[in-house]
Amino acid sequence: MFAKLCGVDLRPAKFPDLSIAQTSVARISAIVVRHDRGGTLAYHLLTDSASAEYLWDCLLDAMAEFEGRPVGLTAVRALGGD
Repeated sequence: MFAKLCGVDLRPAKFPDLSIAQTSVARISAIVVRHDRGGTLAYHLLTDSASAEYLWDCLLDAMAEFEGRPVGLTAVRALGGD
């Protein structure tokens, strides 16, 4: 999904856990941090809060193409990690 939105190769073999990259995501400057939760691949996106609604819409659109969907905080916490 990120390949549609970001020029940095975020595949697990190229971007290991706890890697950090400053890049553009959906044409917005962002910092991407890979921070897996238990055995589940996970990323943090840090960007300007003024662009949050636009970026969220872009992420939802990209997720839908791959049958992905957002999950709630309870589901994220159930994955474990830290």
